[in-house]
Amino acid sequence: MKKVFFVLLATLLFLVACNAEDSKEKTEENNAASEVSKVTESEPTGDEQADLEDENIDTEDNSESDSPIDTKNVEEIIENGLGEGDKIVSVSVKDGELKAVIELTPSELFSIEDLAISRYSSVSDELLSHEGWEQLTIEFQNVGIISMNRSEKETNELDMDYFPTAVIEEKLNS
Repeated sequence: MKKVFFVLLATLLFLVACNAEDSKEKTEENNAASEVSKVTESEPTGDEQADLEDENIDTEDNSESDSPIDTKNVEEIIENGLGEGDKIVSVSVKDGELKAVIELTPSELFSIEDLAISRYSSVSDELLSHEGWEQLTIEFQNVGIISMNRSEKETNELDMDYFPTAVIEEKLNS
């Protein structure tokens, strides 16, 4: 009887100790979180205010440009939107039309048509944040051509422009 009582008491103490450690960890996490939220900012002095204004100017989103987009910029944007092994054959910018010819590397997971749609979508998302063009035409060798006018863009809830994937797919298949 004493052994059973001792085992039950030891088990109970063990459970209480485990629960206490868990509570202690939660308390420490809550204290750390509240300390972070209690940090207050002081008003910047004149010099600090000027530094903050300079910093704000430097960190603004400069992706939208008023100057016309050039071939080098377009090529760089397209390169960033391509997959490993994909190649840019040519890029041109003329009279507000961006034209590119791209050779896609086949994938075991996706059809070549799906890759073309995906690549057009990612490239166009970035290009829509730049001014200086009205038509984006990309020829995917051995797949087809997708050409869309800037006026076909839509805007999402985050105020970002994009071409709908269903429309891109339609354009490829037409």
